Amino acid sequence: RISHVLLCNVTQRVSFWFVVTDPSKNHTLPAVEIQSAIRMNRNRINNAFFLNDQTLEFLKIPSTLAPPTDPSVPIWIIIFSVIFCIVIVAVMLLILSGIRQRRRKSKGPSEVDDTEDKCENMITIENGIPCDPLDTKGGHINDAFMTEDERLTPL
Repeated sequence: RISHVLLCNVTQRVSFWFVVTDPSKNHTLPAVEIQSAIRMNRNRINNAFFLNDQTLEFLKIPSTLAPPTDPSVPIWIIIFSVIFCIVIVAVMLLILSGIRQRRRKSKGPSEVDDTEDKCENMITIENGIPCDPLDTKGGHINDAFMTEDERLTPL
C-alpha cells in the first residue's frame, strides 16, 4: 500500500529515494524484491506519469527494452511484391525490345538488297552435304587444282 512507502531526501527535481516497509513484520523489504517489482511494473509507472525510460530513471535498475513492434504489413508480402515488380518490369522490357527489333527489320534495306544478300549467303545441298557456293566476287581459289608454281607465285 502507498501508506507503507516512505519518501526520503525529496528535492525540487523530483529526485528521491524510498523505502518500502512490511507492517506485519515491522521491517523494510529487501531491495531485490522492490527492484523486481519495479521492473515488472515499469510500464505502468511510466504511463501513470506520462514518462518513458529516458525521463524516469531508477538507479540500479536497468531500463527494459521495449517490445518489438509488429509491422502493419507482413515482411513476406513486401519481399514478394518487390520481386513481382522486378519480374513484371523484366517481361515488359523483353516485349518492348522484341517489338523494337521487328520494327528495325521491317524498316531495313530494300527488298532488292535483301535478295542479293540471300543469294550470297545461300547454302546449297548437294548429295545431302551442305556446300557453300563459290564467291565469284571474292575470287576464291581451289588449292587442289593449283600447281606448285602457282602456289608460290604471289597474286
